[in-house]
Amino acid sequence: MGERVETLIRIPLGIFYGLILDILGIAVAFVWIFCFFYTLILGKRHEGAARFMNGYVSLLYSVYRYMTFATNQRPSLSLQPLEPCDFEMR
Repeated sequence: MGERVETLIRIPLGIFYGLILDILGIAVAFVWIFCFFYTLILGKRHEGAARFMNGYVSLLYSVYRYMTFATNQRPSLSLQPLEPCDFEMR
């Protein structure tokens, strides 16, 4: 696919990714508040919540790279983290 076509495809994809990231961002805010109190009370992080937020940040990074023309690789909506969370550190 040519660069011009790929550039035009970024407009609707940017709107779509923006909506998805906004919805997930609201969920991440609630999960973050949950994690704050969970860690404050129990003294350890919730592994599932940390993985979810890590996946969100990885998706956000991938979308930013695509939308700023740093790459032509379209982001997938899989929430697969780019880097694993560290749960051994306390």
